[in-house]
Amino acid sequence: MTVLDILLIVLGIGALFVGFRQGIITALGTAAGFIVGWILGRLLSPLVESLSAGTDVMDNSGVIMLLASMPLVLSVLFAFAGSGIGAWIKHNMDSDLGQGIDAVGGTATAGIVYVLVIWLAAGFIRTTPLVEPNRWVADSTVIASIDRTIPYPSQNALGGLAKGLSASGFPQVFSGQPEQIRGVGEPDEGMVDVGRSVEDSVVKITTTATSCAAGSEGSGFVYEDGLVATNAHVVAGSTELAVQVGGKGRPYHAEVVEFDAEADVAVLRVPGLDAPALDFGNGLGPGDDSVVVGFPANGPYTISPTRVREKINARGLDIYDSQSVVREVYALR
Repeated sequence: MTVLDILLIVLGIGALFVGFRQGIITALGTAAGFIVGWILGRLLSPLVESLSAGTDVMDNSGVIMLLASMPLVLSVLFAFAGSGIGAWIKHNMDSDLGQGIDAVGGTATAGIVYVLVIWLAAGFIRTTPLVEPNRWVADSTVIASIDRTIPYPSQNALGGLAKGLSASGFPQVFSGQPEQIRGVGEPDEGMVDVGRSVEDSVVKITTTATSCAAGSEGSGFVYEDGLVATNAHVVAGSTELAVQVGGKGRPYHAEVVEFDAEADVAVLRVPGLDAPALDFGNGLGPGDDSVVVGFPANGPYTISPTRVREKINARGLDIYDSQSVVREVYALR
């Protein structure tokens, strides 16, 4: 048991006590405030960063950290606001029976909310490049127990929420068949260091104008001098493209030189791009360590340690949902 585990247990006991004192009405107000703050933070973070793109502001690591933590900060602030509203409602309730039910319900609700907050916070940390916090999460017995109780990965839940909010139009990878989940070990948190080492070769791609009058954004990597590989759905219909190394600093003009709607792959030529190229490695097998990097939901550079479940031939649709295709993809934990 780590120091973080002891802290989480103490905070959990405190949360149950507070839930008993506050009651279910206040607890529900807190939960509602947390959810609203989280959603608002996920919406505002990429907006603020896009407004700051290309300026010296985004070269400040403290600003980048603030943007990365905005959902968590706003969720806490809104949780306090929701708690205050709930307390005001409870103060105006006179029934003894109602107050008893409110106290018991508040204890249960506080416990559930506390577990969900830890679950989401751990998932959020796993998507960040913060090395030490990722190690704390990986070593925590309490967080591991929560992960076993809630088998769906919290970082996947956050990713699903971000996808729903951004409506970014990812192609359908699987069609008609479920993914077979192969059991593999926990991802190696040491892969965070690998993700950090390639940051200067990973670019954020932004479309400033498209034929459908809607911008989009995505991630790519430099694989040859002045050439960037990305997904075709990111640049489909684009008339103007810009890339930023590491998602910050000078934007470079780019043009599409190769486009494959079936494989969902595109190649961009970026004149004057000052970024080292990555080498293609060998294929991976089940259980191999891996890492996912990029700029999900137009956010800051994130690093997610993963482990390969298997390599599969996935039947799905092309990026226009017009015809069936088969892609070779890795299923990751």
